[in-house]
Amino acid sequence: MASTTGMRGGGFYDAHSSGQRAAMDEFLTWIVEAVADLPLTTSGSPIALLDLGSSEGANAIHAVGAIIEALRQRTQADIWTFFDDLPTNEFNRLFANLSSDTTGSAHASGIYAAAIGGSLFKRVVPASSLHVATTFNAVGWLSVLPAVRLPRFISPSPPAPRASREGVSVSPEERAPFVLQAREDMVNFYQARAAELRSGGKLLVQVFGRNDQYDTGNGIVDGLSDAMLDMVNAGQVTSDVYEKFVFPVFYRSLEELLPPPGENEASLAFRVDKAEARECRVPFNEEFARTGDSRVWAESFGGFIRAFSEPVVAAGLPNTPDRPQLVEELYRRMVNRFASDPDRYEFHFISLGALLTRM
Repeated sequence: MASTTGMRGGGFYDAHSSGQRAAMDEFLTWIVEAVADLPLTTSGSPIALLDLGSSEGANAIHAVGAIIEALRQRTQADIWTFFDDLPTNEFNRLFANLSSDTTGSAHASGIYAAAIGGSLFKRVVPASSLHVATTFNAVGWLSVLPAVRLPRFISPSPPAPRASREGVSVSPEERAPFVLQAREDMVNFYQARAAELRSGGKLLVQVFGRNDQYDTGNGIVDGLSDAMLDMVNAGQVTSDVYEKFVFPVFYRSLEELLPPPGENEASLAFRVDKAEARECRVPFNEEFARTGDSRVWAESFGGFIRAFSEPVVAAGLPNTPDRPQLVEELYRRMVNRFASDPDRYEFHFISLGALLTRM
């Protein structure tokens, strides 16, 4: 079973993912520029683009539209645009976004769109069928959770909470199975793309991660952890709920994002053209710096977190008639904590990017 069913639907993710848009834009120009060197056939066969982890589609359509615009400088060949996400994704919203798109991804002559329900850690299209593949803010989700508990914290990554609280910690031994799973996921991801991409094809991988100074998970998992522990202390959920809950995200370093070294298919199939870790702009942080309004910042930060975490959080709470109320209570507590102590939950979005060529 996948570790998540996807993002919160109903347009909520699209409305609260400006941070993700800013992070993907840090590296989108890389793949747009790489199209100039893309080997194109003269047989008239279609060009195929695949975006993995497209969610509700607004950000994915933005990225694909930029790539199509670059391709149209070179060719008028038909273009397939495939949008992939988990089978549990809200694809109706994606199709609605496609139908209303004005960038050329959906309506221009010779552009054909389709959606695919499948894990990005597995093959989703035929062998050697792709010219370009992209993924944004998606490979950080673990494919599955190791069958172990983290009884004193909700996350294996960051390796420890930045916001200290008595009794909250993760040992190296507890973290080890998640490190192995994260590595296996990247091996599987690169092996799948190696099979799907044509020789000379381009792959852009972007995801939230960490650098030597900051971890994107700081603030996010600290806020979720503190809110859940507050509910335990208030008797609203049991301590067993906290001890069983694991947030299934791994915030990698740049080295951990790249194909694992060694004589393996995932490593030998690609040439790494560019790779960087950048701290990207966060719109609600910028607004907070301008106004100093901690309540507005807290609500924006809370909405940003809720957009991608709510399905996982809801699944981790007791399956009782009052579960919707418990979900609301957890996010209410989290936002209130943010507003009362912004320094404790300081947030930095570290965006990792890698541009690779299929050998």
